[in-house]
Amino acid sequence: MKVLLILKPDCLEKGLENEVKNILTSRGYKIVTESRIEKASEEMLEKHYNMLGKLRERLTEAKGEEFANKVISSTFTYMSRGPIIPFVIEKDGDDVTVVEELRNNIIGKTRPWEAAKGTIRELYGNKNPEHDPIENIIHCSGSAEEARSEVALWFPELA
Repeated sequence: MKVLLILKPDCLEKGLENEVKNILTSRGYKIVTESRIEKASEEMLEKHYNMLGKLRERLTEAKGEEFANKVISSTFTYMSRGPIIPFVIEKDGDDVTVVEELRNNIIGKTRPWEAAKGTIRELYGNKNPEHDPIENIIHCSGSAEEARSEVALWFPELA
């Protein structure tokens, strides 16, 4: 199963690129390909978060349009404030199991202050719940279906 991860600007600002990759490879994941993007375009972020991830839709349903617009704006500013490194990792196994293990046991919950002890987000993310936006250093596909769509978006040659 191939899964998209993105090292976010705060990860690179903290110099954690190699540390995060070492955690992943030590857990049996192989890095398939990667690229460095100096500044993510609004178009790419829109496709990633709102077309594939349906973030705006989910937030609007949960907390209203004004809240959704605020979160999207702060997320886009955060993701484009510095370089990012999208990359694809791979591990053999059942697609659902691979993604769930990665998200739950290695990456951690989206909010670092809720992430399990020892996960990447718990170790290195900003644990202040008042901080806007949530700075959790890494993006991880949320499901096997999302992983396939995100890999195809960022690395169409692997689709």
